Amino acid sequence: MGLKISVARPNILILSANKLGYEVLKECMNNFDANYHVMTLSSESNVVMYDRIENHFWHDQCNQVFEIESIRQEDIKSILLSLDLDLMIMCGWRQIISSEILKIPKLGTVGFHPTPLPKGRGGAPIINSILEEWTQSAVTLFYPSEGIDDGDIIDQEYFEIKKDFYAIDVYNCCIEASRKLISRNIKKIILEKAPRIKQNEEEATYLRKITLRDNRISLESEPEEVYKKIRAFSYPYLGAFIEVGGKKIIIDKARVCTKIRKF
Repeated sequence: MGLKISVARPNILILSANKLGYEVLKECMNNFDANYHVMTLSSESNVVMYDRIENHFWHDQCNQVFEIESIRQEDIKSILLSLDLDLMIMCGWRQIISSEILKIPKLGTVGFHPTPLPKGRGGAPIINSILEEWTQSAVTLFYPSEGIDDGDIIDQEYFEIKKDFYAIDVYNCCIEASRKLISRNIKKIILEKAPRIKQNEEEATYLRKITLRDNRISLESEPEEVYKKIRAFSYPYLGAFIEVGGKKIIIDKARVCTKIRKF
């Protein structure tokens, strides 16, 4: 049963096109009574999201779903204003959002970033966490600003990254952490009782920018480095590959053998 608060049912918008956002929406709906809306990417959008889910999942879960090509469309502001929003929850949105849009809801916008901010600002956090051999990470619930993941922190949920984790394992940890974060904080956010902790700029670190060239495996690399790259770029990403005869061979799974068995 949803939580009851002392104000009218709030209007909450989920801004997302990926599985993480979908799971956050379900967690919200299972735990908190509100009018829920979704804004997601249309099939015509050219925004690339490797963990994107098909839009029928959103329609199955929520009655009011807006499919857009870009958050920078001229009509976005008027759509958001018409919803009389109390809160916007942003999950994995890959377009820059102006402060004007972020401030439209009465209580502002909250978002998720899958690192323990201020450590790990920037893109490709799951890939980078494996490449950099992190043994622990977190999802941070925070108030986004126009900077790079530098907004005030509400809460963080930590999890372990094991040595044999693939990208999907870390992704699933992020989903579970995000569920916990929204479950224990959404009522506080609506009641304006959530913490707003300034990030310590002296502790801020930034993740390496990842390009498609980074997926390529060099056969001259050490086996441990190859194994790490295979795990980092595996599903839901495009996969690490080798080039043979002018063709790409994607390697989805691997293990490092200490002994080579003779046949």
